Amino acid sequence: MRDKHPLSGSLFLSVLLLSLCMVIPLSAQDDSASLNADKLLKDALLFSVDVDVTSPDGDSQLWNTRVEKITIPGRAVEVSLEGDDSKLKVNFTLYPAEDGKLLLVARSETWVGGEYSSALSSLPVLYRDEVYYYPLGRAEDGDDDSPVEVRMSINVIPYLETLDDAARDTLESAFNSSAQFDLSGEDP
Repeated sequence: MRDKHPLSGSLFLSVLLLSLCMVIPLSAQDDSASLNADKLLKDALLFSVDVDVTSPDGDSQLWNTRVEKITIPGRAVEVSLEGDDSKLKVNFTLYPAEDGKLLLVARSETWVGGEYSSALSSLPVLYRDEVYYYPLGRAEDGDDDSPVEVRMSINVIPYLETLDDAARDTLESAFNSSAQFDLSGEDP
């Protein structure tokens, strides 16, 4: 039989007590953390953008994709397109505005060859309304230098509205539940 070190039992007890001392303040904050998680869920947004790259005359679609991200107001969503010697990066950030509206701020950065340009735009947005953003400008505006037109169709929906009742209940339950562990070492 193996000899036990005389401090091993007290060491385990000390670690357990120290762990409990650390858990007690955390559990006291559990209600506020739960409220913050609930607020986070209520503020969460589904940000969808359909990206279409077409020839300047609009006759042929060269590339398209759909990007969906879950975000919160004030947190940027980045969409980036890269070619052989070019790159387009757009950061979209939503901010709450008056009357339940949102302000969409778009920061575009473009690298073509060795040239760099940037632009900052802001657009008022309503939930569920489609907004079009052209980070390189519109081809019909007469810019013959642009080899393509990039159109971004943006839609913003409160994230919880995208879930069915069962998924919504499961998600809310996951944020508001607690876990309990038995460290006594005894089998249940």
